[in-house]
Amino acid sequence: MSESFFRRLHRRMTALPLPEQNDVHAYGARGEEAVYRLLRENFECVIRNVVVPWGDGYLEKDFLVIQKGVPVVLEIKTWKGRISSAGDYFCQDKANGTHKDLKSPVITTKHFISAMKEFYDLNRSVAGIVVFAEPDCVLDLPPEMDGIALVPAVKMIGAIRTAIKRADKNEEELDPARVLHCARLYSNGREFCRGVIVDKEIPCYTEDGMEASLNPLYVKYINIDHQRLRLRDKMTVTFTNGSSGVFYNHCSSVTLHCLDGDICRVAISKLKTVVF
Repeated sequence: MSESFFRRLHRRMTALPLPEQNDVHAYGARGEEAVYRLLRENFECVIRNVVVPWGDGYLEKDFLVIQKGVPVVLEIKTWKGRISSAGDYFCQDKANGTHKDLKSPVITTKHFISAMKEFYDLNRSVAGIVVFAEPDCVLDLPPEMDGIALVPAVKMIGAIRTAIKRADKNEEELDPARVLHCARLYSNGREFCRGVIVDKEIPCYTEDGMEASLNPLYVKYINIDHQRLRLRDKMTVTFTNGSSGVFYNHCSSVTLHCLDGDICRVAISKLKTVVF
C-alpha cells in the first residue's frame, strides 16, 4: 500500500469530531419546512437560518429572501389559537383556555434588521415579515406593526412580493454571497453543533477524480455515506435550487464559528448529515 494511504488513514483516525454542546436544539420544525419549500418555489435566493454577530453572540432569523438585490427578513411562528398584541409582548389564547404572554416577534425582527444593517454596513432598507404558519391560528392583529408585516402563511408570498415592489430601485443591492447562515452538523449519535460555516468552499472531488468545491451558500444539506474500506466519504448534496449531485471526500473538514463564540474544525469523516 502507498504511503499516501497511511497518511490518509492517520488523518481520518485522528480527525476532530463534533464538540460537546450543552445547549442542544431539535432540528426540523414542520412549519418551517413547509414555508421553506414554498419560498424556494417562488424566489431565486432563499437563505435559511440567517445569523448576524451581536455582542458576544449572534442573532438569528428563520429566512432571508433576496430578490433583485432586495432583502426580506422572515420570522416564522407556529403559534396556535388566537394571537393578539399587548404592547411589548403578544398574547396567545388557545381553545382549551390556556393563555400565554409571548415575546414580541416584531421587536426581535426589528432588532435583527438593525443589527444586520450595521454588520453589513447597509444603507438600504430591509423589509421584515412575521409569518404565522399554523392553519388554525387566528390573528387579532393589524397587518403591520412598527414597519413589520404580520401575515398568515397563505398571504406570505404576496407580502414578500409587495415588499420587493415597494423597495427603492436606486438603493444598493445586497449580494447573497456576503450573508452568513447557521448550519447544523449531525454525527451518528444525532448530536449536533450549531454555528456558522465560515469556509467559502468545501473541497471535494467527483467520481472520476476531478477536483471540485461546494459553496455552503447554495447547499441545502449533505448526507454522508462513509465508505470505510476505500477511506473516503460519499456525499450526496442537495442544492437550494432542488438539484442534487454526488461528491467524495477523503479528509476534508469545515471551519465552524459556533454560536457560543468558539471556533473549531470539524472533520467531514466524523459527520453523518450537515443541514444548512
